[in-house]
Order: sequence, then structure tokens, then C-alpha cells
Amino acid sequence: MASVLGTIYDSLSFGNVLLLLLLLLILHYLMVLYEFRNMPPGPRLTYLPVLGNAFSLDFKAEKLTDVFQSLREEYGRVFSLKIGKYKLVMASTPEAVKEMLVNKSADYAGRQQTSTAEARTLGGKDIVLGNYGPAWKLHRKLFTTALRQYLSDIPLIQRRVSTQAEKLVQFMEEQDGNPFDPADCFQRSVADVICGITFGEGYDTTNPHLNKLLKLNVDVLANLDDILLVTMLDFFPLVHYLPFKAYDRFIQPFMKMFDIIRIFLREREGNFDPEKPVKDFISGLLLAKHEAECNNDEERNALLSDDYFINDIEDMFAAGYETTSTTIKWAIAFLVNYSKYQEDIQRQLDEVLGERKPSLDDRPNLPLIHATIIETLRVGNVAPLAVPHVTLTDTTLCGYRVPKGTIVFADTESIHLDPKCWENPTVFNPYRHIDEDGKLITNQSNFYPFGAGRRFCAGEPLAKVELFLFLSWILHNFTFVAEEDGYPPSLKGMSCGVQFPAPYKIRAIKRK
Repeated sequence: MASVLGTIYDSLSFGNVLLLLLLLLILHYLMVLYEFRNMPPGPRLTYLPVLGNAFSLDFKAEKLTDVFQSLREEYGRVFSLKIGKYKLVMASTPEAVKEMLVNKSADYAGRQQTSTAEARTLGGKDIVLGNYGPAWKLHRKLFTTALRQYLSDIPLIQRRVSTQAEKLVQFMEEQDGNPFDPADCFQRSVADVICGITFGEGYDTTNPHLNKLLKLNVDVLANLDDILLVTMLDFFPLVHYLPFKAYDRFIQPFMKMFDIIRIFLREREGNFDPEKPVKDFISGLLLAKHEAECNNDEERNALLSDDYFINDIEDMFAAGYETTSTTIKWAIAFLVNYSKYQEDIQRQLDEVLGERKPSLDDRPNLPLIHATIIETLRVGNVAPLAVPHVTLTDTTLCGYRVPKGTIVFADTESIHLDPKCWENPTVFNPYRHIDEDGKLITNQSNFYPFGAGRRFCAGEPLAKVELFLFLSWILHNFTFVAEEDGYPPSLKGMSCGVQFPAPYKIRAIKRK
């Protein structure tokens, strides 16, 4: 043995060491090429052990979508790479996005299950981040059933949204034409609607627990640095064993949210009456559990635990207020910058409403409100990459191989701003959604603000109702102008999953 080791040692000349390293390097890249065989093009020579193509990303980018910009320019709009232990594919063409979200929805219905996601969702027990399977299907159905039942009661939904819209108008009147940041009042108004849907009649953010819940959600999204750091570190599972404080800072607010939700759940469990009509989301969840217990359905009952319910309720609350309030912020920012459209909307509101208040019955007669919402969603891109999908089986995309377990991004922002899909795509123009007869163009192609397929946003119908009523109310009552003449809100987006406009102040001038 000693003689063998001695022989090896004697042969380790400088030239032989270099030759060995060269052979190992060639072997490494052959393995990389085999691993990515028949997959979309991407950076292969910059692939490093453990790190993958991490250094191919643009870490100086201000927006999440821009992190991949240089790769998109070099390899095209469908490309692949590897970060840490995960393969990634970016789908940025209309054909690719439609194929993954619609045509092969079942293949791409998974979610990335990282240790952070597991901790943040009590073991993957939520709808947004939960993996596709029996539990997800059950809770998704409970979620959509609750929303459908709520939206079917037109007088109820109109009363609840209009009540909050009226409070919003009152708040703006109190500003007396002085500059103010509308972010908080938009968030609170929409959150109060969601509180009624989720927790029941009479619940809103004046309740100290729900006010704290809203603040925790807002603070999580405002913590951009930790979100981006944790997102990147999640691609390297071993890093979780290192003492990064960002993990604790990111996870702890969710544990506090769950503690608050648990208080309401315990309270409702104590006085739940299955004979009473279901009028809110929590009651619907408790009724499903009661029925499973009555039917001795142990398998279903196991999927209706408190941990699942807590995640369902947080999903309803957070997803319900954030994207809708952010869309309203974008809409007002655009309309201050493009005041002509604001004038046209107000002219149409005056013609249809006169002095009375807006209602859902007015929707067919106010196409410009709808067109403004659609255009805001297209240009503002509240969810530019949506939530990443994961392939549940070996599949293909645009003829390329996509192995099981690959993370696939639907770059919907690229589709919304694609000059091949939209004329002058970066220009805000609601009239592109109005036909020659003045009617709204529905069922737009190449338009994915709420995703599509199995994992489309279940809250889309509610969001559209809220956006219509809130915008109709405030635009009927006020003209919005810049904080200072000549300095309208910036239209540069800031992104950490949700893309929102940079903070701005406006003045709300009461219309006569």
C-alpha cells in the first residue's frame, strides 16, 4: 500500500496535476451538458459545482424580472440554468407561457418545497405555496366555494365594498386637497372588505388583533432585503444550517400572524352552530370539518386540521388585500400621469351616474373603468413572475425537455409588454381595450395578470368587483393630481414578488 501511495506521490509533478485538473474540468462540463441535454439553451460554461449558474444573474438589478435580463438577451426568451440544487426554466414567450399555464397545466402544477416555505406554512399546508395533491385540491375547493357563495349575494358584496368606499371618500375629503400618501388608506379599505368575508360581519381593522394582522402582512412585504436574501438562500438547502438571522426575521412575523388567527379560530370553534347559514370563510371551514366528523371520514378530517385552516385564512386575508390595493395604487399613479383618461372616465361616470352613487348594476355602462383596470394590470404587472411553478413529471416546453422537479417561471410581464402582442406596449392606454362601438373587449389573449390553468388566482372575481367599485367611487368624487405641479408619481415598479409603484403622494381635489 505504501509503495502504491509513493508511486502516486512521485508522479504528481506540476504538469501531471494540471493535466488531472484539466481532465476533471472536462468531465465536469460533460456532466453538465448531459444534465441539461435537450433542455432550453442557457449558460453552461459558467456552471460551478454547488453554486450552479448563480454568478450569471444580475445581482445589481432593482427588479426581480431584471435579474434574468442579460440571460434573456443572450439565450432567448426560453432558457434554462441551475441555481444551487434546482434547475430553472424561464418562459417568456406567449407560446411558452400558454403551454405551461394552460395546455400542460397538470404537468406544471407543483410548487418549490423549500425549508423556508415549509416553516412559513406549517409544513406546506397552505394554498398559494402548497404542492399539488389531495390536500391542496380540498382546500382550494373550500376557498373557491366560499368566494363564489359570497359573490353570489350581490346586495351583500355591494354593501360591504360600498361601505368601505364611502369611508375612503370621507378620508380623502378630510385631507382637504393637501398632499397625502394613499398607500395605507387603500390597503386598509380593501383589508376591511376581506375581514368581513373571512371573519364575519362587523369585523374590520378597527379590531386591534386584525389591525396587528394587517400591519404584520404589510411589514413582511416591505422587508425587501430579507425577502430577496431568503429567496436566494433557499436554492442552497445546506445554508439553512448556518446562523443567518434573515431566516428568523422572515419567519417570525408569520408565526405572530398565525397566533392572531388562532385566537379567532378558537373563538369561532367555541360557538359554532352547524345549523346556521354560512356567512364567512371561517364558518365554511368549520362546517366542512363538522361534516367530515359526522361522516367518520378520517382521511378528509386529517386534512381539515387547525394548521390547514390557519394557512387558508392567512391566504384569504393577505392575497385578498395586497394585490387589489396595489392595483388601485397603480391605477391612480397612471391616471395622474395620463390625466386625459381620468377626464374621460369622469365624463362617463357623470353621464351614467349623475349625482347618485356607483353600483354593480352600472358595470355594463362604464366600460372605461373596466378598460382602465385591465390596462393597469397589464402595464403595472402586480405579479410579474407570479408564483414559480414546479414540474410534477418529465415534460416538454416549446419542444425542449423539462425534467420533473424543475422550477419554471411564467414571465407574464414580458408577454404584457411584448410589442408583438401589444402596440406601443409600455404606453398606458385604456382605449386599446375598447372596440369601435365603445364596448369593452373581453377575453383578451396574451393577458395573464391572474395566471391561468389549475393554479390561476381564485380571488380574480372578487378583485374585479372591488376594483370596479373602489375606483368608481373615488373617481366620481375626486380628481387626482400630483403632489406638486409637474411632478407626477413615478411609474417605475419596485418588486419582491409583488410589484408596486414607488411610494408617492397625491392631492385629491373634490369635484363639484
